Amino acid sequence: MKINDHIHYITTQYKDIFTTVYALRTEHGSVLFDAASFDSDIDTQVVPFLESLQILPQDLKYVFISHNHADHSGGLARLLECYPDVCIVTRSETLREKYKGRSFLLPEEGEKLLDTFRVVTIPGHTIDSAALLDERTMTLITGDCLQQQGIRGSGDWASNISYPAEHLAAIEKVRALGAKQIVTAHDYVPCGFRAEGDAVQKMLDESKTPLLRLKALLEEYPEENDEQIRRRFSDFENQLTINVRVVAAMRAAIADGTV
Repeated sequence: MKINDHIHYITTQYKDIFTTVYALRTEHGSVLFDAASFDSDIDTQVVPFLESLQILPQDLKYVFISHNHADHSGGLARLLECYPDVCIVTRSETLREKYKGRSFLLPEEGEKLLDTFRVVTIPGHTIDSAALLDERTMTLITGDCLQQQGIRGSGDWASNISYPAEHLAAIEKVRALGAKQIVTAHDYVPCGFRAEGDAVQKMLDESKTPLLRLKALLEEYPEENDEQIRRRFSDFENQLTINVRVVAAMRAAIADGTV
């Protein structure tokens, strides 16, 4: 499946949702964005996907892991068996320790891959979450960084942002980038996994909406505990259920004055 001439993608199953894996191509080589969830994903989907794009092992220069969660990095070990010379790029210190001895890059904000893809840090879901901006088309590939109002599925999939202050600030930084298109890892509510043109601003706004609503509830009901606030947040028709740890994180951010 195709975003544009430079960016293609596949979706891999994870529980009752899907995770998107992107192939980013340049004349100097290619980047794989995230490594799916399981070894079987690599064997049955990712390797055939890269082969279908005529990306040879020597052409795959980097695998960029947006953050160290199982549905994004679970297939990494198997991928490295299939592409032993690929360089791992991630801001996860845990992955750097796990794959010590492998070719590894811990990128900084603004660092470039293949003179084309700019690293954009977007903490929130995790503190080390990061995205790539394809400067040729100003397409931002975000993984789980921008969660909008969450994912429809079993469990607490709604806007799992554990660092609200950092996330709200990062969204405004992203807004200033001038991205013409954003693509994500999952099919988020309400904008889906892709936004173009004017819809980019709506996606960014929707990524702030649950946090701002949660902040308002905490300020309106200061006597209620985290579980009570969580229930209030979710007590609306078609509202995704937020995780109680997100409530706790927002409460702490309010207390220390960072939001």
